[in-house]
This record gives sequence, structure tokens and C-alpha cells, in this order.
Amino acid sequence: MIRVLIAEDDRNTLTGLVEILRQEGFEVVGAESGEEALQVLAYRQFDILLTDLRMPDMGGMELYEKAKIQAPQMKTIIMTAFNSVKDAVEAMKGGVYEYLTKPLDLDELFIILKKAVADFELERENEELKHRLQGVYRFENIIGTSKVMQDVFHAIIKVAKSDSTILVRGESGTGKELVARAIHYNSPRMKNSLIEVSCASFPESLLESELFGYEKGAFTGAAGRKVGRFELADNGTIFLDEIGEISGNVQTKLLRVLQEREITRLGGTSAINVNTRVIAATNRNLEEALDDGRFREDLYYRLNVIPITLPPLRDRKEDIPLLLDHFIRKYAKSNNRGPLTIHEDVLNICLEYHWPGNVRELENAMENAIVLGDGDKVLPEHLPVFIKMRKSDAAGDMGMILNAGASFREKLDFAEKLILEDAIRNANGNKSEAAKNLDISVRNMRYKISKYNL
Repeated sequence: MIRVLIAEDDRNTLTGLVEILRQEGFEVVGAESGEEALQVLAYRQFDILLTDLRMPDMGGMELYEKAKIQAPQMKTIIMTAFNSVKDAVEAMKGGVYEYLTKPLDLDELFIILKKAVADFELERENEELKHRLQGVYRFENIIGTSKVMQDVFHAIIKVAKSDSTILVRGESGTGKELVARAIHYNSPRMKNSLIEVSCASFPESLLESELFGYEKGAFTGAAGRKVGRFELADNGTIFLDEIGEISGNVQTKLLRVLQEREITRLGGTSAINVNTRVIAATNRNLEEALDDGRFREDLYYRLNVIPITLPPLRDRKEDIPLLLDHFIRKYAKSNNRGPLTIHEDVLNICLEYHWPGNVRELENAMENAIVLGDGDKVLPEHLPVFIKMRKSDAAGDMGMILNAGASFREKLDFAEKLILEDAIRNANGNKSEAAKNLDISVRNMRYKISKYNL
């Protein structure tokens, strides 16, 4: 279904257009201003923007310029009064797809929309052909030519066609959330919602209400009904990240959803059917959690229908040059830098480094190098101090830290990062347990994990 966003300050015109296009089978959202249209674009994707040229807060051309940053693939059609046709023609020279004069001729509108739909189909076919010719699968930042990554890509393509529950496993920073997005957006559910939930970010009571919703009066402060994430993902996909962190009570309720395909809101009495595909992810050893009684065996088997395991970056270092090239291009463009090359020493340092934070740490390192660097080449001095101070595990001793050419603040941060890594490793990836062993709060632990990209 083609998705159309209409920006029109005249409410009657907007309402009429929305109703007519919906009757013709389009998925339509209306906005009464340019600002409102941009807010909608921030959380939804559209194929076509149909906008008035002149609106009080933001004209159609200004909206087009801002919208194409968020959605460069979207085609913009300008609506304008007859005496402003010259402006519309100029707009087409600037990249606008087509224009219409007011009062609108509906036959002309549908001809243009039909043409846009045909162009979309052609572009989609060309894109698929391009991917086949490349011979290398790429899903956003999940990039690699190594055999282990090619196996992951083939698994994504196969499981995307099904409705089976998926369990994505791998260390922090390997891209588990990207795998979930790749599966969803290559599946028959791609036109419906993908709802992402970080289970470790919510306390038990709040996570339950987030997942399943609640009725008015269910608890103190429940002033109205709240629709849960499972309902929001109906006919789409829900991604439950850090599934190994959920409590026993939430595990029980999640098991029922997977078995019965229905949920009950907190404080509610009736069951609500949900057609929601579940993709879960964890960096924990769930088998150990089973042995310790911290994770339900029946839920484990319900989640682990089709497992996909992401390798750590240290086990596929042949992909590092390709990843470096991708991130350098990405952040050079977003920071308005010209084409950049990479110094040979930078590549060697990156190949020697152990990357405990995996691809996420590599991406952050390249963003850091490009934002803080200058010139047309990424040099070793542009890399974060952590990477320069420890090229490999063997170099990570305290004597090396104290003798490194870094500030005392940098040395202290590096030592703290090593201790945090060790604590997480000893807790088998359980960050709550690592925080307890370090005698710090879970909130403080989350802050440090974010700070050091762990």
C-alpha cells in the first residue's frame, strides 16, 4: 500500500483529500501545517508528500527541503494556485516530483499518483537488481563479506518470510537490533509497525504495563487506558531486547502471549487477540539461567524456535576494512566533510584492537575521529584514547596505562573501562549482577555502559 502524507492548512480541503485517497486504497495521514508534517515524518515513513505551496507557518518548498533530509526517497507533489505556476515549475527544477494547480482536478491527481506508483515499482526492481549484482548482502550497519556474516545474511532472508519466533544472540554491540529490523523490513509485515522494547530499561512493574497495557484505575495513577506495546505491534513485529533480564512474573505472562496469541491489560478482564511476531535478543547465557532457575524452560523453548547468533567483531576481522569504509563515508557526509581516506596505521591499529564493544565501538570510534579530526585523512591521533592505549588484550595491563602518553583523566577512564569489562565478563553478561558486584547502582552502571560503549 502506498503511503501518502498530505500537508494542507485548509481543513476542508485536507479532510476531503484524505477521504478520497483512502477510498482509492492509499494509506493517508493529514497534517494541517508544515511543522505538523515534519513531526509525523519523524516517526513514520511515507512514499509521497502532497503539500500546498503556500502555508502560514512553513511553505511547501521549505517543507520539501526539510523532509527530503528525513526521507530522501519520498516523492513530493506541490499544490499551488494558478498564478503561482512559475514557482511550481522552479520547484520541479529543485527536485520536486510534480505539481498540481488549484482547484484540484481529481483525474489529474490520480494520473500523477499512478505515475508515482509505477516509478516506485521500477525503482524497487532496480534496487533489487543492484543488490543481486553487488553479490554482498548489506542491512544498514550489518556489513560483511566474511563467511560467518554471509551465513547470518542468508538466515535473515530465510526467516524473514516466516512468522516464526526468532532469538538473536550475541555480545553487546554486535548489532542484534539491526538484525531484528532487517528481518521485519524484509518480511510480509514490513508495512506494519516494528515496536522495539529494551526490557532492561524498565523496572518489573513498569515493563508489564508497557508490554500489555492497562485499564483506567488498574493502579494508583492510571487515569486512563493505555495500549501496550504488543497491541501497538499487532500485525507487525515486536523486538524484545535483553530478554534475559525480565522477571519471573513477566516471563509467565510473556509465555501466555506466545502460546495463546492474546494479552490481557492490567486491570482488565477480557483477552485481546494479537497477531504479533516476536523477535527477542540477549547477550546472556540463557542456558546457565535455566540451570540456575532464573529463566523458565518452557519460555526458553518458545523463544528459541529459530536462533541467529551474531559473531563478535574480533572473530571476523576481515570485515573491519569494509566497516571502516562504510562508517567513514557515513560520518563524513553527516558532518559535511569531503571525501576522506584512512591512514594505513589507523587500519593496522583497528585490525590489532580487540573491540570489546564490537561494531558499535568501531562506529563510535570513527564518528569520534571524523568529528574531532581535520584534513582529508583519518590519522591515528584522531582515534579515541582507549584504542590507542590498548591495541590488543595483551597490551591492556596497568603498567602500560600508567606509561601511556595520555592525561590522568584519560588513564582513569581507561582503567575504569577495563574494570567494568571484567565485571560484566565475570557476571556472564548480566549487567545488573555486575553492578551488584561493583557495589554501584544499576542506573550508574547503565550510564557507564553508555559512556564506554560496552
